[in-house]
Amino acid sequence: MPRTKINKPKGSKYHKLFLEVDGKYKIVFKAISKYEVNRKRAEIQAQSIDTNALVAKRTFVNLYREFAEYKLAVGENENIGGKVHSMKQYMSMCNKHIVPNFDQNILVNEINEQVAIDFFTKLRGKGVSWITCENVVMTFKTALKYAKRKTYISSIGPMEDFKCKDTPELIAVDPSEMKNKETPMITMEQAKRLITYFDPSKKAKSNTRDEMNFCIVCLFLFTGMRMSEVRGLKWKAIDFINGFITVELTMVGTTKGYGKKDGSRRTYPIHPILLEILTRWKALHTRHFTPHKISWVFPSLMKTEEYIVPVCDRTIRDMLNIAYDALGFAKIKYVAEKGRAAKKRVVVINSIFGTAPTKTFRHFAATCLWDAQNSNEALTDNFVCNYLGHRDAKFSKGLYGNHKNLRSGSEHRAKIDQALRNAIPLTVGVSK
Repeated sequence: MPRTKINKPKGSKYHKLFLEVDGKYKIVFKAISKYEVNRKRAEIQAQSIDTNALVAKRTFVNLYREFAEYKLAVGENENIGGKVHSMKQYMSMCNKHIVPNFDQNILVNEINEQVAIDFFTKLRGKGVSWITCENVVMTFKTALKYAKRKTYISSIGPMEDFKCKDTPELIAVDPSEMKNKETPMITMEQAKRLITYFDPSKKAKSNTRDEMNFCIVCLFLFTGMRMSEVRGLKWKAIDFINGFITVELTMVGTTKGYGKKDGSRRTYPIHPILLEILTRWKALHTRHFTPHKISWVFPSLMKTEEYIVPVCDRTIRDMLNIAYDALGFAKIKYVAEKGRAAKKRVVVINSIFGTAPTKTFRHFAATCLWDAQNSNEALTDNFVCNYLGHRDAKFSKGLYGNHKNLRSGSEHRAKIDQALRNAIPLTVGVSK
Protein backbone atom coordinates (compact mmCIF):
# COMPACT_ATOMS: atom_id res chain seq x y z
CA MET A 1 0.00 0.00 0.00
CA PRO A 2 1.43 3.38 -0.94
CA ARG A 3 2.51 5.64 1.90
CA THR A 4 0.56 8.89 2.20
CA LYS A 5 0.09 11.74 4.64
CA ILE A 6 -2.18 14.76 4.97
CA ASN A 7 -1.01 18.16 6.13
CA LYS A 8 -2.47 21.65 6.45
CA PRO A 9 0.37 24.19 6.60
CA LYS A 10 -0.02 27.03 9.08
CA GLY A 11 -1.67 30.01 7.40
CA SER A 12 -2.92 27.94 4.43
CA LYS A 13 -6.57 27.19 3.74
CA TYR A 14 -5.76 24.00 1.85
CA HIS A 15 -5.39 20.47 3.15
CA LYS A 16 -2.67 18.73 1.13
CA LEU A 17 -2.26 15.06 0.31
CA PHE A 18 1.30 13.81 0.00
CA LEU A 19 2.29 10.59 -1.76
CA GLU A 20 5.67 8.93 -1.30
CA VAL A 21 7.45 8.93 -4.68
CA ASP A 22 10.94 7.45 -4.90
CA GLY A 23 11.46 7.86 -1.17
CA LYS A 24 10.24 11.48 -1.04
CA TYR A 25 6.79 12.89 -0.28
CA LYS A 26 5.24 14.86 -3.16
CA ILE A 27 1.97 16.83 -3.25
CA VAL A 28 -0.57 14.98 -5.42
CA PHE A 29 -3.85 16.61 -4.34
CA LYS A 30 -5.11 19.58 -2.34
CA ALA A 31 -8.53 20.89 -1.31
CA ILE A 32 -10.11 23.18 1.25
CA SER A 33 -12.25 20.32 2.49
CA LYS A 34 -10.39 17.68 4.52
CA TYR A 35 -13.17 15.25 3.56
CA GLU A 36 -12.24 15.59 -0.14
CA VAL A 37 -8.57 14.98 0.63
CA ASN A 38 -9.37 11.86 2.69
CA ARG A 39 -11.60 10.55 -0.11
CA LYS A 40 -8.72 10.98 -2.57
CA ARG A 41 -6.40 9.12 -0.21
CA ALA A 42 -8.94 6.24 0.02
CA GLU A 43 -9.10 6.03 -3.79
CA ILE A 44 -5.32 5.74 -4.06
CA GLN A 45 -5.17 3.07 -1.34
CA ALA A 46 -8.09 1.09 -2.83
CA GLN A 47 -6.41 1.08 -6.22
CA SER A 48 -3.30 -0.34 -4.59
CA ILE A 49 -5.27 -3.12 -2.85
CA ASP A 50 -6.94 -4.11 -6.12
CA THR A 51 -3.58 -4.30 -7.78
CA ASN A 52 -2.06 -6.38 -4.98
CA ALA A 53 -4.59 -9.12 -5.67
CA LEU A 54 -2.88 -9.77 -8.99
CA VAL A 55 0.66 -10.03 -7.62
CA ALA A 56 0.84 -13.80 -7.87
CA LYS A 57 0.10 -13.69 -11.60
CA ARG A 58 2.09 -10.56 -12.48
CA THR A 59 4.70 -10.97 -15.19
CA PHE A 60 7.77 -8.79 -15.40
CA VAL A 61 6.70 -7.46 -18.82
CA ASN A 62 3.38 -6.27 -17.39
CA LEU A 63 5.14 -4.83 -14.36
CA TYR A 64 7.62 -2.94 -16.53
CA ARG A 65 4.80 -1.53 -18.67
CA GLU A 66 2.98 -0.35 -15.53
CA PHE A 67 6.24 1.10 -14.19
CA ALA A 68 6.95 2.95 -17.45
CA GLU A 69 3.42 4.40 -17.53
CA TYR A 70 3.82 5.48 -13.90
CA LYS A 71 7.17 7.23 -14.61
CA LEU A 72 5.65 9.01 -17.60
CA ALA A 73 2.71 10.18 -15.48
CA VAL A 74 5.13 11.45 -12.83
CA GLY A 75 6.97 13.51 -15.43
CA GLU A 76 3.77 15.05 -16.79
CA ASN A 77 2.19 15.72 -13.37
CA GLU A 78 2.94 19.33 -12.45
CA ASN A 79 2.30 18.61 -8.77
CA ILE A 80 4.87 15.83 -8.60
CA GLY A 81 7.33 17.12 -11.14
CA GLY A 82 10.03 15.38 -13.09
CA LYS A 83 11.82 15.61 -16.41
CA VAL A 84 9.33 14.52 -19.07
CA HIS A 85 12.10 13.63 -21.53
CA SER A 86 13.77 11.31 -19.02
CA MET A 87 10.47 9.71 -18.09
CA LYS A 88 9.61 9.06 -21.76
CA GLN A 89 12.80 7.03 -22.06
CA TYR A 90 11.33 4.38 -19.75
CA MET A 91 8.32 4.03 -22.05
CA SER A 92 10.60 3.90 -25.10
CA MET A 93 12.68 1.10 -23.51
CA CYS A 94 9.49 -0.77 -22.71
CA ASN A 95 8.05 -0.62 -26.24
CA LYS A 96 11.32 -1.02 -28.15
CA HIS A 97 13.22 -3.59 -26.07
CA ILE A 98 11.25 -5.13 -23.18
CA VAL A 99 7.92 -6.08 -24.79
CA PRO A 100 9.31 -7.49 -28.09
CA ASN A 101 12.30 -9.36 -26.61
CA PHE A 102 11.63 -10.35 -23.01
CA ASP A 103 10.09 -13.72 -22.10
CA GLN A 104 6.40 -12.98 -21.57
CA ASN A 105 6.00 -15.79 -18.99
CA ILE A 106 8.69 -14.73 -16.50
CA LEU A 107 7.14 -13.47 -13.25
CA VAL A 108 8.31 -10.47 -11.24
CA ASN A 109 9.63 -12.64 -8.42
CA GLU A 110 11.66 -14.74 -10.89
CA ILE A 111 13.98 -11.92 -11.98
CA ASN A 112 17.58 -12.64 -11.07
CA GLU A 113 21.11 -12.07 -12.33
CA GLN A 114 20.99 -14.90 -14.88
CA VAL A 115 17.72 -13.63 -16.38
CA ALA A 116 19.30 -10.18 -16.77
CA ILE A 117 22.44 -11.66 -18.38
CA ASP A 118 20.40 -13.75 -20.82
CA PHE A 119 18.30 -10.77 -21.83
CA PHE A 120 21.39 -8.56 -22.23
CA THR A 121 23.01 -11.21 -24.44
CA LYS A 122 19.85 -11.51 -26.54
CA LEU A 123 19.79 -7.76 -27.19
CA ARG A 124 23.49 -7.71 -28.09
CA GLY A 125 22.84 -10.59 -30.52
CA LYS A 126 20.31 -8.38 -32.29
CA GLY A 127 22.89 -5.64 -32.78
CA VAL A 128 21.83 -3.35 -29.91
CA SER A 129 24.82 -1.31 -28.63
CA TRP A 130 26.51 -2.19 -25.34
CA ILE A 131 25.57 1.09 -23.69
CA THR A 132 21.89 0.73 -24.69
CA CYS A 133 21.78 -2.83 -23.36
CA GLU A 134 23.29 -1.63 -20.09
CA ASN A 135 20.75 1.18 -19.76
CA VAL A 136 17.82 -1.17 -20.40
CA VAL A 137 19.00 -3.93 -18.06
CA MET A 138 19.89 -1.51 -15.27
CA THR A 139 16.30 -0.20 -15.29
CA PHE A 140 15.31 -3.68 -14.10
CA LYS A 141 16.44 -2.63 -10.62
CA THR A 142 14.40 0.58 -10.76
CA ALA A 143 11.32 -1.36 -11.88
CA LEU A 144 11.81 -3.92 -9.11
CA LYS A 145 12.16 -1.15 -6.52
CA TYR A 146 8.84 0.19 -7.82
CA ALA A 147 7.35 -3.30 -7.38
CA LYS A 148 8.64 -3.41 -3.81
CA ARG A 149 7.06 -0.04 -2.98
CA LYS A 150 3.78 -1.34 -4.41
CA THR A 151 4.22 -4.47 -2.21
CA TYR A 152 4.18 -6.77 -5.25
CA ILE A 153 7.41 -8.27 -3.89
CA SER A 154 9.04 -8.15 -0.48
CA SER A 155 12.56 -7.48 -1.81
CA ILE A 156 14.43 -7.17 -5.11
CA GLY A 157 16.61 -10.12 -4.16
CA PRO A 158 19.85 -10.85 -6.01
CA MET A 159 19.37 -7.86 -8.33
CA GLU A 160 20.19 -5.50 -5.47
CA ASP A 161 23.93 -5.60 -6.16
CA PHE A 162 23.81 -6.42 -9.87
CA LYS A 163 25.98 -4.25 -12.16
CA CYS A 164 26.58 -4.89 -15.83
CA LYS A 165 30.16 -3.61 -15.74
CA ASP A 166 31.03 -6.04 -12.91
CA THR A 167 29.66 -9.05 -14.77
CA PRO A 168 32.37 -10.83 -16.83
CA GLU A 169 29.85 -12.09 -19.41
CA LEU A 170 28.74 -8.53 -20.15
CA ILE A 171 32.05 -6.67 -20.39
CA ALA A 172 32.46 -5.05 -23.80
CA VAL A 173 35.37 -6.48 -25.81
CA ASP A 174 35.92 -3.26 -27.75
CA PRO A 175 35.96 -0.02 -25.66
CA SER A 176 34.44 1.86 -28.60
CA GLU A 177 31.28 -0.21 -28.11
CA MET A 178 30.66 1.58 -24.85
CA LYS A 179 29.79 4.78 -26.70
CA ASN A 180 28.70 4.74 -30.31
CA LYS A 181 28.30 8.46 -30.88
CA GLU A 182 31.27 10.78 -31.23
CA THR A 183 30.98 14.31 -29.82
CA PRO A 184 32.50 17.00 -32.05
CA MET A 185 35.61 18.38 -30.37
CA ILE A 186 37.14 21.84 -30.47
CA THR A 187 40.64 21.91 -31.96
CA MET A 188 43.69 23.53 -30.38
CA GLU A 189 43.56 26.41 -32.86
CA GLN A 190 39.81 26.95 -32.26
CA ALA A 191 40.42 26.85 -28.49
CA LYS A 192 43.09 29.56 -28.78
CA ARG A 193 40.71 31.72 -30.85
CA LEU A 194 38.03 31.26 -28.20
CA ILE A 195 40.48 32.21 -25.44
CA THR A 196 41.45 35.36 -27.34
CA TYR A 197 37.77 36.22 -27.92
CA PHE A 198 37.00 36.12 -24.18
CA ASP A 199 40.30 37.51 -22.85
CA PRO A 200 39.39 40.80 -21.07
CA SER A 201 42.85 42.24 -21.82
CA LYS A 202 41.99 42.12 -25.53
CA LYS A 203 38.88 44.27 -25.05
CA ALA A 204 38.87 48.08 -25.11
CA LYS A 205 36.72 48.06 -21.99
CA SER A 206 35.84 45.03 -19.87
CA ASN A 207 33.44 44.51 -16.97
CA THR A 208 32.87 41.93 -14.25
CA ARG A 209 30.84 39.69 -16.54
CA ASP A 210 33.67 39.64 -19.10
CA GLU A 211 36.14 38.60 -16.41
CA MET A 212 33.85 35.86 -15.12
CA ASN A 213 33.08 34.52 -18.59
CA PHE A 214 36.79 34.33 -19.36
CA CYS A 215 37.46 32.35 -16.19
CA ILE A 216 34.55 29.97 -16.90
CA VAL A 217 35.80 29.22 -20.41
CA CYS A 218 39.35 28.64 -19.17
CA LEU A 219 38.06 26.30 -16.44
CA PHE A 220 36.17 24.25 -19.05
CA LEU A 221 39.16 24.05 -21.40
CA PHE A 222 41.84 23.28 -18.82
CA THR A 223 39.88 20.77 -16.70
CA GLY A 224 37.06 19.30 -18.79
CA MET A 225 34.72 19.83 -15.83
CA ARG A 226 31.05 19.15 -16.36
CA MET A 227 28.56 22.04 -16.52
CA SER A 228 27.01 21.01 -13.18
CA GLU A 229 30.46 20.87 -11.56
CA VAL A 230 31.47 24.34 -12.76
CA ARG A 231 28.20 25.84 -11.53
CA GLY A 232 28.52 24.05 -8.17
CA LEU A 233 32.13 25.13 -7.57
CA LYS A 234 32.79 27.05 -4.32
CA TRP A 235 35.88 28.96 -3.25
CA LYS A 236 36.54 26.56 -0.38
CA ALA A 237 37.03 23.81 -2.98
CA ILE A 238 40.10 25.59 -4.42
CA ASP A 239 43.41 25.27 -2.59
CA PHE A 240 45.39 28.23 -3.92
CA ILE A 241 48.42 27.50 -1.72
CA ASN A 242 49.01 23.93 -2.89
CA GLY A 243 47.35 24.31 -6.28
CA PHE A 244 44.53 21.76 -5.97
CA ILE A 245 40.85 21.79 -6.82
CA THR A 246 38.20 19.53 -5.28
CA VAL A 247 35.17 18.66 -7.39
CA GLU A 248 32.27 17.46 -5.27
CA LEU A 249 29.24 19.76 -5.23
CA THR A 250 27.06 19.98 -8.36
CA MET A 251 24.24 22.25 -9.48
CA VAL A 252 21.68 20.90 -11.96
CA GLY A 253 19.10 23.59 -12.65
CA THR A 254 18.28 24.86 -9.18
CA THR A 255 19.03 21.54 -7.46
CA LYS A 256 22.18 21.25 -5.36
CA GLY A 257 23.72 17.83 -4.91
CA TYR A 258 26.82 15.71 -5.11
CA GLY A 259 28.38 13.69 -7.91
CA LYS A 260 26.20 10.62 -8.50
CA LYS A 261 29.23 8.45 -9.16
CA ASP A 262 32.11 7.87 -6.79
CA GLY A 263 34.60 8.77 -9.53
CA SER A 264 32.93 12.16 -10.03
CA ARG A 265 34.10 13.31 -6.58
CA ARG A 266 37.79 14.02 -6.88
CA THR A 267 40.76 16.23 -6.05
CA TYR A 268 43.46 16.99 -8.60
CA PRO A 269 46.21 19.57 -9.32
CA ILE A 270 45.28 22.77 -11.14
CA HIS A 271 47.01 23.63 -14.41
CA PRO A 272 49.56 26.41 -13.57
CA ILE A 273 48.05 28.84 -16.10
CA LEU A 274 44.53 28.17 -14.82
CA LEU A 275 45.70 28.77 -11.24
CA GLU A 276 46.88 32.25 -12.27
CA ILE A 277 43.53 32.98 -13.93
CA LEU A 278 41.55 31.76 -10.91
CA THR A 279 43.72 33.86 -8.58
CA ARG A 280 43.00 36.96 -10.63
CA TRP A 281 39.26 36.22 -10.69
CA LYS A 282 39.28 35.66 -6.92
CA ALA A 283 40.69 39.18 -6.37
CA LEU A 284 38.13 40.74 -8.72
CA HIS A 285 35.33 38.65 -7.24
CA THR A 286 36.17 39.83 -3.71
CA ARG A 287 36.17 43.50 -4.71
CA HIS A 288 33.01 43.30 -6.81
CA PHE A 289 30.81 41.47 -4.32
CA THR A 290 31.87 43.37 -1.19
CA PRO A 291 30.20 43.57 1.35
CA HIS A 292 28.55 40.30 0.36
CA LYS A 293 30.42 37.12 1.25
CA ILE A 294 29.72 34.90 -1.72
CA SER A 295 30.79 31.27 -1.57
CA TRP A 296 30.07 30.50 -5.24
CA VAL A 297 33.01 30.93 -7.60
CA PHE A 298 30.61 31.95 -10.37
CA PRO A 299 27.56 33.63 -8.82
CA SER A 300 24.63 35.06 -10.68
CA LEU A 301 25.14 38.72 -11.56
CA MET A 302 21.40 39.39 -11.45
CA LYS A 303 20.82 41.93 -8.70
CA THR A 304 17.34 40.58 -8.06
CA GLU A 305 18.94 37.39 -6.79
CA GLU A 306 21.24 39.28 -4.41
CA TYR A 307 24.25 37.28 -5.54
CA ILE A 308 23.30 34.22 -3.58
CA VAL A 309 22.91 31.64 -6.35
CA PRO A 310 25.34 30.31 -8.95
CA VAL A 311 25.19 31.51 -12.53
CA CYS A 312 22.40 29.90 -14.55
CA ASP A 313 23.31 27.08 -16.97
CA ARG A 314 21.34 28.83 -19.71
CA THR A 315 23.45 31.96 -19.19
CA ILE A 316 26.60 29.90 -19.77
CA ARG A 317 25.18 28.17 -22.85
CA ASP A 318 24.02 31.46 -24.38
CA MET A 319 27.40 33.07 -23.66
CA LEU A 320 29.21 30.26 -25.47
CA ASN A 321 26.81 30.08 -28.42
CA ILE A 322 27.08 33.84 -28.98
CA ALA A 323 30.89 33.46 -29.05
CA TYR A 324 30.65 30.49 -31.43
CA ASP A 325 28.48 32.58 -33.75
CA ALA A 326 30.98 35.47 -33.70
CA LEU A 327 33.87 33.09 -34.49
CA GLY A 328 32.02 31.26 -37.26
CA PHE A 329 31.58 28.00 -35.30
CA ALA A 330 27.78 28.28 -35.13
CA LYS A 331 24.78 30.17 -36.46
CA ILE A 332 22.28 31.63 -33.98
CA LYS A 333 19.20 33.80 -33.96
CA TYR A 334 17.39 35.79 -31.28
CA VAL A 335 13.75 34.99 -30.54
CA ALA A 336 11.44 36.94 -28.26
CA GLU A 337 10.41 35.16 -25.06
CA LYS A 338 6.77 34.07 -24.96
CA GLY A 339 4.84 36.81 -23.21
CA ARG A 340 8.06 38.86 -22.77
CA ALA A 341 8.69 40.59 -26.09
CA ALA A 342 11.43 42.75 -24.61
CA LYS A 343 13.49 39.72 -23.56
CA LYS A 344 15.30 37.72 -26.24
CA ARG A 345 16.56 34.16 -26.05
CA VAL A 346 19.34 32.58 -28.09
CA VAL A 347 18.33 29.84 -30.52
CA VAL A 348 21.04 27.78 -32.23
CA ILE A 349 20.31 27.13 -35.90
CA ASN A 350 23.40 24.97 -36.41
CA SER A 351 26.74 24.43 -34.66
CA ILE A 352 29.86 22.38 -35.41
CA PHE A 353 29.85 21.40 -31.73
CA GLY A 354 26.32 20.01 -31.68
CA THR A 355 23.57 20.83 -29.18
CA ALA A 356 25.69 20.74 -26.00
CA PRO A 357 28.18 23.68 -26.21
CA THR A 358 30.22 22.64 -23.15
CA LYS A 359 30.77 18.93 -23.89
CA THR A 360 33.32 19.77 -26.57
CA PHE A 361 35.63 21.11 -23.81
CA ARG A 362 35.47 17.86 -21.88
CA HIS A 363 36.51 15.94 -24.98
CA PHE A 364 39.24 18.49 -25.64
CA ALA A 365 40.81 18.23 -22.17
CA ALA A 366 40.50 14.43 -22.12
CA THR A 367 42.06 13.97 -25.54
CA CYS A 368 44.91 16.33 -24.63
CA LEU A 369 45.70 14.22 -21.58
CA TRP A 370 45.42 10.84 -23.32
CA ASP A 371 47.54 12.08 -26.26
CA ALA A 372 50.27 13.33 -23.94
CA GLN A 373 50.27 10.19 -21.83
CA ASN A 374 52.70 8.24 -24.01
CA SER A 375 55.39 10.91 -23.66
CA ASN A 376 55.05 11.66 -19.96
CA GLU A 377 55.13 9.09 -17.19
CA ALA A 378 53.37 11.49 -14.81
CA LEU A 379 50.12 11.11 -16.75
CA THR A 380 49.20 7.63 -15.55
CA ASP A 381 45.81 6.02 -16.21
CA ASN A 382 44.81 6.67 -12.60
CA PHE A 383 45.86 10.32 -12.80
CA VAL A 384 43.93 10.99 -16.02
CA CYS A 385 40.82 9.12 -14.83
CA ASN A 386 40.83 11.05 -11.56
CA TYR A 387 41.32 14.33 -13.44
CA LEU A 388 38.27 13.63 -15.61
CA GLY A 389 36.11 12.07 -12.92
CA HIS A 390 36.07 8.58 -14.45
CA ARG A 391 36.43 5.30 -12.65
CA ASP A 392 37.50 3.12 -15.57
CA ALA A 393 40.38 3.90 -17.98
CA LYS A 394 38.94 1.46 -20.52
CA PHE A 395 35.66 3.34 -20.57
CA SER A 396 37.39 6.73 -20.61
CA LYS A 397 39.61 5.86 -23.56
CA GLY A 398 36.68 4.32 -25.41
CA LEU A 399 34.64 7.46 -24.85
CA TYR A 400 37.28 10.11 -25.46
CA GLY A 401 40.06 8.37 -27.32
CA ASN A 402 38.43 8.60 -30.73
CA HIS A 403 39.74 11.98 -31.82
CA LYS A 404 42.80 12.85 -33.83
CA ASN A 405 45.87 13.88 -31.86
CA LEU A 406 45.97 17.56 -31.07
CA ARG A 407 49.74 17.77 -31.10
CA SER A 408 52.63 15.43 -31.73
CA GLY A 409 54.01 14.51 -28.34
CA SER A 410 55.56 16.60 -25.57
CA GLU A 411 58.78 16.55 -23.58
CA HIS A 412 59.18 13.91 -20.90
CA ARG A 413 58.79 15.78 -17.63
CA ALA A 414 58.43 14.33 -14.13
CA LYS A 415 56.49 17.14 -12.52
CA ILE A 416 52.73 17.21 -12.85
CA ASP A 417 52.56 20.95 -13.51
CA GLN A 418 54.90 20.62 -16.46
CA ALA A 419 52.97 17.58 -17.64
CA LEU A 420 49.77 19.63 -17.64
CA ARG A 421 51.51 22.54 -19.39
CA ASN A 422 52.58 20.17 -22.12
CA ALA A 423 49.21 18.44 -22.34
CA ILE A 424 47.11 21.62 -22.61
CA PRO A 425 49.46 24.40 -23.81
CA LEU A 426 46.94 27.24 -24.16
CA THR A 427 49.46 29.99 -23.58
CA VAL A 428 48.57 31.99 -26.66
CA GLY A 429 46.04 34.68 -25.86
CA VAL A 430 46.13 34.15 -22.10
CA SER A 431 47.21 37.24 -20.19
CA LYS A 432 49.29 36.64 -17.10
